[in-house]
Amino acid sequence: MSASKTCAVCGKPFTPEEVRSLYAEAGEWLAGEVWRDAGELCPSCLENRARLAMMYLHEYNT
Repeated sequence: MSASKTCAVCGKPFTPEEVRSLYAEAGEWLAGEVWRDAGELCPSCLENRARLAMMYLHEYNT
């Protein structure tokens, strides 16, 4: 098990191995492909990013 990291957005500690929802997986893709901060956000912030992207980043909703 790896060490805990601190989320770059909310500052909460998280472990990279935490179980992720489908929204968090989508947020991880966005983190890697769009914002280039993969591995730096907690599952909650990844989920929120994915939901906001679905609402506002229509160019990625194809």
